[in-house]
This record gives sequence, structure tokens and C-alpha cells, in this order.
Amino acid sequence: MKRFIVLLTLISVIAILTACSSEPSLELINKKVDIINDKGKTGAMILQQGEKAGKEVVPTALYYTFTIKNEGRSKKTKPLIVKIEPNEKLLSVSKEVMGFNIFNPEEYNNSGLGYGGSTYGTILEPNTEGKFILHYDLGVDEETTEALLVPSKEQLKKLEDNALEATLIVLLDNEEIARFDLNKKE
Repeated sequence: MKRFIVLLTLISVIAILTACSSEPSLELINKKVDIINDKGKTGAMILQQGEKAGKEVVPTALYYTFTIKNEGRSKKTKPLIVKIEPNEKLLSVSKEVMGFNIFNPEEYNNSGLGYGGSTYGTILEPNTEGKFILHYDLGVDEETTEALLVPSKEQLKKLEDNALEATLIVLLDNEEIARFDLNKKE
């Protein structure tokens, strides 16, 4: 009986330590979303066809900025990657405004548009912060067959107003380590 109690105690301690070490140690410090038209942030494209060939156009984009802090004791030794998982409301607005789910890379095919991201400080030491940027192109101001025309100001406002109806997923080595409800009030 004494061996059973010792074994049970040992298993309990190991289970508690494992649970504590697997607990996410990341905190979403800041979230911001904008609709921008800024070559320095999203780049530009050169039109290749028609009368406007050679003209540079800057896409309008849905632009997210996140600051994440490593609250834990261990260093995140590989780069963290973030992605947005829209909820049903944001997915519906994306399809209404753009005609497709902008959060699914495959759906950008044949749109002439793109998406991207930047990261700063993605290998996080304990008690340090990293900045993560995601952007989704929404169109260009020039009428062309090469890219979608930017939606109306009203449609862009609707997309921006619903842009936080989503979950931010943080991945380390392709494994999910944290989720943040972006719609949650701070």
C-alpha cells in the first residue's frame, strides 16, 4: 500500500509540473487594425498591361499590428508565427466586401492582390515583447484587369469595423501555443 501511495504521489507531481509547463506564457499586449494605403508598409506593384503599363500602384490593405509579450521563464527559441482565424461574422463581411475570404491565401488566386506579414523580435526572451504585422490587400485605385479595384469607403469601413471579429493564433514550430480572442475588450 505504501508503494501505491508513493507512486500515486509521484504521478500527481509529474502531472502538475507538466500542466504548468505547457500553460501558454504569452500575453497579447496590444492589437490595432487599420485600412491603409502606404507603399512603405505594403509595397507596390507595377502595371504590366494596357495604357497604364509601367504605372506604379499601391494597394489598399487591411493592416493588423500585434504586440505579444513572453510572460514565461523560458526563451521561445524559434520564431513565432501568427495567423488570423476569422469568426463567422468577419468571414461573412470579407466575402460580402471582397467576394472571397481574404484570410485564406488560396482564395487570392486570380485577384492580382496579395497578403503578407512582418515580424520584429519573434524569438522572445522572457519578459520581452515582439511586434507582429499582418496585411491583406483589398484592391488598387486604378481600374485595371491585373488587380481588383478597391471597394468603396463604406465597404472598407464595414470591413475595418468587423476586423477584430477573429482569433489570433500563435504558432511555434508549426504547433499552436496560444490563442487570443481579438474581439475581447481589454
